[in-house]
Amino acid sequence: MAIRKRNNPRVFTRKYPDNPSTSSRLKTLASEDASHESTNRDERLESTRYAHQIDCKMGFERYEGGQKQRVGWLINMHTTMLVDDERGGGQKSAVDFYFLDEEGGGFKATLQYNPYFLVACKSGMEVEVEEYLRRRYEDLIANVVRLQKEDLRMVSSTPFDGD
Repeated sequence: MAIRKRNNPRVFTRKYPDNPSTSSRLKTLASEDASHESTNRDERLESTRYAHQIDCKMGFERYEGGQKQRVGWLINMHTTMLVDDERGGGQKSAVDFYFLDEEGGGFKATLQYNPYFLVACKSGMEVEVEEYLRRRYEDLIANVVRLQKEDLRMVSSTPFDGD
């Protein structure tokens, strides 16, 4: 695998079969062009702040814990990000829940959650895989839980009778 320094430009080759004299042209992209990706951390943070401003204008102020208890009906939810000041401005995954209260107003409650993914491994290798993941990603993994999952794609041995 070739390693490219961050500040060196990326070079892409284009081939034009119509014109043999210009069979290959080079197009150079500077590293500044790559910073405009939609997954950029700063853009996600700005997008989250903008969405919060819109929510406030629409009457959905964030409900903070410690205030009096509020009762409402859940009308919507979507994922968002929280800024973690303890980790130097890092981001944490969260969900915004939107409610209508008894007086006809609205509010939202934000709950943090840890994203997860499943890893399949060979039978008997669970301990080694768990140790490797904990060692390799110790700063990123909150916890590791072993689950026995059933493969739903496998053919069932008992027929479905519909009762």
